[in-house]
Amino acid sequence: AVSHHQGYKSAFAKQQAVIDKMERDKAQALLLSAQNYARELEQARAEAKKYEVKAHAVGMALAKKQAEVSRLKTENKKEIENVLTQDRKNASGGCIDGFGSHGLQLYNRALGYGN
Repeated sequence: AVSHHQGYKSAFAKQQAVIDKMERDKAQALLLSAQNYARELEQARAEAKKYEVKAHAVGMALAKKQAEVSRLKTENKKEIENVLTQDRKNASGGCIDGFGSHGLQLYNRALGYGN
C-alpha cells in the first residue's frame, strides 16, 4: 500500500508540474497578448492623432480660403457697382445700363485679358 501511495504521489507531482507549466505558459501568452494589444492600440491612437492634426490643418486652410473668397466676392461687388456708377456718370445717359468703358475694362479683366 505504501508503494501504491508513493506511486500516486509521484504521478500527482508529475501531473502537477505539467499543470503548473501549462498555467505559466498560459499566463505568459496572456501577458504577451495584452502587451501586443496595448502596442497596437497605442499605434492606432498615434495614427488617429496624426489624422486629427491633418484634418485640423485642412479645416483651417479651408476656413482661410473661404474667408478669402468672401472678401474677394465683396470687393468684386463693390468694384462692379463703382464701375457702373462711373460709366453712367461719364455717359450722360449715352450707355445702356452703365456698361461703358470702365465696365468693359472690368469685364476684360475678369476674363483674363490683362488690365
